[in-house]
Amino acid sequence: MTGAGARTVPRLLAGPALSAAALTVLTALVAAGSDAIGAFDADARALAARAFGTSAGPWLGAGGRADLAGSALLAVAVVAAFVALLVRRRFGAALWLLAGLTVQFVAEMLLEPLVGRPLPVPADGTPPDAGFSFPSGHAASATLVLVVLVLVAGARTGTPLWWACLGAGSLLVLAVGISRVLADAHHAADVVGGCLLGLTVGLAVAPRPDTSGARGKEAR
Repeated sequence: MTGAGARTVPRLLAGPALSAAALTVLTALVAAGSDAIGAFDADARALAARAFGTSAGPWLGAGGRADLAGSALLAVAVVAAFVALLVRRRFGAALWLLAGLTVQFVAEMLLEPLVGRPLPVPADGTPPDAGFSFPSGHAASATLVLVVLVLVAGARTGTPLWWACLGAGSLLVLAVGISRVLADAHHAADVVGGCLLGLTVGLAVAPRPDTSGARGKEAR
């Protein structure tokens, strides 16, 4: 591969490589029990407490409204994105979304026992449920949807549709991430890890642009 095609491949690989490197560093810090990570989580939880209350009221804790709202929002977003791609006959992108969610789930299942981070202690002091906290699968899936929306509309970058996709996807990631912290389902660093996982997978499995045209021009 020469010319434009050869130059395109490194650019396409740079995104997933950088996000994977960031995820690797964060995973190592969490697994090592870094004090910086612990302080970040504590600060984020304190900020959430100031914004939404410190008690395990109806919005907080496992099974609370934040937990249910975040999970429902994510489910609706995934289904809506998939249906929208099918309606627009973007079958390759729809398969990309399904493949990304599958790869993300497998990676999540491998990382959780590898890191072995326990779930957060609920705000009401009750013992946490059994299971692992890092990374957040909800945050990973939400970020994957964001990547799909932005890159599918990316051929017209800067258009109203592109900005709408970016804004809606970003709000989805933010809302889902906050809901996981409020639900005591994940630490804030777990949400960041989930976002990096979704970004890595989304960029890695994204459809590659066809460079045959560029090669044909060079051949002539």
